[in-house]
Amino acid sequence: MHTPKEHRQLQVDAVARILAIAAVLVPCLALAGHDPAVPKEDHAARSALNKVPAARSALRPIVATFSVAAYDPATGEVGVAVQSKFFGVGVVVPWCRAGVGAVATQAYANTTYGVRGLELMAEGTSPDAAILELLKDDEDRAHRQVGMVMVREATPGVTLKTAADTNAHHLTSMLPLGVAGSLAGVAATYTGEDCLDWAGGHAGVTADGIVYAAQGNILAGPGVVEAMAAAMEEADSVELGELTDEEARALETPDLAGRMLAALIAGQAAGGDSRGMQSAALKVAQEGAGYGGFTDVKYDLRVDDAEDPFHELARLLNLARPVSLAFEGYNKLYAGDFAAATSIFSKLVELEPESAGHHYNLACALSLSGSLDDAMEQLKIALELDPQMLPHARGDSDLDPLRTREDFMSLLGEESASEE
Repeated sequence: MHTPKEHRQLQVDAVARILAIAAVLVPCLALAGHDPAVPKEDHAARSALNKVPAARSALRPIVATFSVAAYDPATGEVGVAVQSKFFGVGVVVPWCRAGVGAVATQAYANTTYGVRGLELMAEGTSPDAAILELLKDDEDRAHRQVGMVMVREATPGVTLKTAADTNAHHLTSMLPLGVAGSLAGVAATYTGEDCLDWAGGHAGVTADGIVYAAQGNILAGPGVVEAMAAAMEEADSVELGELTDEEARALETPDLAGRMLAALIAGQAAGGDSRGMQSAALKVAQEGAGYGGFTDVKYDLRVDDAEDPFHELARLLNLARPVSLAFEGYNKLYAGDFAAATSIFSKLVELEPESAGHHYNLACALSLSGSLDDAMEQLKIALELDPQMLPHARGDSDLDPLRTREDFMSLLGEESASEE
């Protein structure tokens, strides 16, 4: 383990050696898989595999990893899932914004690609054009790796700005871009020629419309990215290895988070990061999905250091899903959509029958919707599970429709209005 001073000196020495070599050798590009064109409107499932198989030389600190960025038009969710032999990968790689898109920035990661990439896509710039814009003035672009997905409806009424429209379009003949798209979204992935072997990416659109970009570096081989892409397409057809109970449970729900987690697990089963495992993260944004509907953060899960980050990420997702579903239920309830709230809280009761809170929330939704007998049944269960909820129930306006009932007032230990 080097001290910071020793590490800096090693970097200086490495750069000096490279400069000495550069003085006598003419550098050349070894690029493959170029496909810069944005798909036509009706091109629903185009994909391009972008590989950079040449050997690499480790000169800088890197975020060697494999990741997938994705957009699900059916739900409006955008997100990134990532794993790396690197501490705290979740603070570097994943970036997403509801209604706009998602970015995974890695290798010799430039974290400004996250913020700037989302800004460019919000302005109507396609992912491939945004990547070119980010790379054009970046002296270290040969060391970067990035995947982007864009919500095509992000800028209604604005014509999509493609790679051919940018002042960096001349780079399309030099840089390896993989692009895929549909009427709903566009994806692009880029791997710099100096990313460490094996490095590459794949952009695609699944049969059910999910747009994704999968990429990685310092991988065991191209099979890692291929397995990730296959898992996004159809997880049941991919070898996922021996799953832990938490992983198997997390993958039972085929939402965007589950699909991206499946892609990571499939990538690991195919060899993963050639150095091993350490950290993982999963970030998903959806309009109004956060607490109280005040934010768009649906999931922001991080495993900073673990022997098995896949298991830990699955465990956190299993904990997060009911919480996120409850947030959605609250939002529906207070928006006056009692039927949707009832459906959500019923599902939560089914998932976690010992949770007094779920039964209580279902009682509130049923009360407001006029299903008073069912509301009483759920309220009784909630108070049996947690008698400390009684004071709150006495003053909860969501239960006002029940206050004329003698059984309700008796349950709360109060006199009914008719007795008064």
